[in-house]
Amino acid sequence: MVWWNEACRDAGGADACARGLEAWITSLPWVVERPLNLGLRGVRMFAVDCEPLAIRRLWLVTGLPPTRGIAAVFPARVAAELELAGLARPVATLPAGHVLVEEVAAVTCDDVEWLVLEAYHSAMS
Repeated sequence: MVWWNEACRDAGGADACARGLEAWITSLPWVVERPLNLGLRGVRMFAVDCEPLAIRRLWLVTGLPPTRGIAAVFPARVAAELELAGLARPVATLPAGHVLVEEVAAVTCDDVEWLVLEAYHSAMS
């Protein structure tokens, strides 16, 4: 895997992992951070803003307690599959048949990376 596993090993601790994760997320093509004015310290929202494909879509939120704080947007069908697999649980129903899901506390770093990449892929498709 490519991102924060190395940051955790080298720097240690949850803060290093979160910084590594968010740095990796913002390095993905067409990912931008969206402003969040809800008074939630440490919470960050990320969107895809791809003009060539005419895609502008929120796809990820980080910094949400009590887990590693990852919530991602998926089509309802995919969200149901993630819940059945024990990787995520639904948080909110969104427009256009999408669901915001949060990763479960028991997932591994590799599972989180997979979840983030799947959410990115879903947002780009």
